[in-house]
Amino acid sequence: MPMKLTTIRNGVILMVCSGAASLFAATLDLSKLPLPVPRKVDFEKEVYPIFAEKCIECHGPAKQKGKYRMDTKEGAFKAGDSGSFIIPGNSEKSPLIHIVAGLIEEGLMPPPSDKKGESEPLSKEQIGILRSWIDQGAAWPDGPIKLSVKKVTFKNDILPLLASACASCHGAAKQEGSFRVDSRDALLAGGKSYGKIVTPGNAEKSTLLMIIAGKDEDLPEPEKHKLSPKQVDLVKAWIEQGAE
Repeated sequence: MPMKLTTIRNGVILMVCSGAASLFAATLDLSKLPLPVPRKVDFEKEVYPIFAEKCIECHGPAKQKGKYRMDTKEGAFKAGDSGSFIIPGNSEKSPLIHIVAGLIEEGLMPPPSDKKGESEPLSKEQIGILRSWIDQGAAWPDGPIKLSVKKVTFKNDILPLLASACASCHGAAKQEGSFRVDSRDALLAGGKSYGKIVTPGNAEKSTLLMIIAGKDEDLPEPEKHKLSPKQVDLVKAWIEQGAE
């Protein structure tokens, strides 16, 4: 029996008539797929965090692009006229894997962005985790999923971000406003023009967030300091966790 499958063009989910899922998959170059990770995968610790980071913003409670949501078991496995995005036991035939791996022309998800740090594609490791989860039966426990909070550190998370975005004006070679971001101590100390802009444990009192969101109108070029929303959220989480 013919079935409808889902594909994507320019970020819009389209329904296209096709044969069985196996015939559709056969038209794709599956050799380009990253291999499944060679171990048992934990849904709550490894799979759902990928959905939360990469998918739920557009396919969650607030927004359901293509009438598809991935924050609940029912939504992720719900089969409509397009069939299912997730085929338990067979990641090679699962459209979800084809999409996140970019096998469908102009159909990479999340959609690429020109802004660095925003809408980054899944890594090979992340795709491998999703593949193993599906191949292992795509188990999804009933009830709400509690995400473990990632510990954000200056060395591993914040320093690389600020080094890329800010250090040319606030680093070892140049310190505009007597302010530098290339060490935690220097960032916490603030500067002559900026003052103290980080209050560990209190994001509301940390004006660094206003600066990197491009909203500090006291600066001559507020847009020059603007980072992506995800990067701002990362810095906010670091501050709220104590800015360690």
